[in-house]
Amino acid sequence: MHQTSNDLHKQAETVNESFRIRIQEMITAKTNLEENLNQTVLEISSMNENIAALREAIRLKDSPMRVSHMRLNTRSMRPNIELVRDPVQYGLVEEVGQITDSVEALSAKLNESMGKLRNLESNKKALEEDIAIKTNSLNIDQSQCLRLRKTLVWRSYRPATMFTATSVTSRHQPLIL
Repeated sequence: MHQTSNDLHKQAETVNESFRIRIQEMITAKTNLEENLNQTVLEISSMNENIAALREAIRLKDSPMRVSHMRLNTRSMRPNIELVRDPVQYGLVEEVGQITDSVEALSAKLNESMGKLRNLESNKKALEEDIAIKTNSLNIDQSQCLRLRKTLVWRSYRPATMFTATSVTSRHQPLIL
């Protein structure tokens, strides 16, 4: 019985130590997740600024595109002149092409940035969920399981002592046989 009591006491200490290690690992994991979340929030902010800058750049290309189209249209609609293909005409066509290419490149970058932003938002949501799970797990381990384990008292086994007639009679009335 004494060996069983000692084994039970050792096992309780082992479980308590495992709980403490698990709680520390959980705290470390939660801290890492929170750092990742902060980094993701910074990246989201940076990506939002990048998207705003790309939208502004595309918007700023609209006026030069209109001017180029208007100049090209006006040149091709001149009265009493047949369709002329001179260096100025080629320059205007090239300018329209460059602006169009630039807008298409900016739009492609904008679409790519929007995709990255969606991925970052998805990662942020997953990190927030993981942090909530870790917080809940820590709450359960610390405030419920560990607290409950602390209330358990493992008493050492003490073998029963033999009562003799004199030991019993000394505390109580004399034994009558």
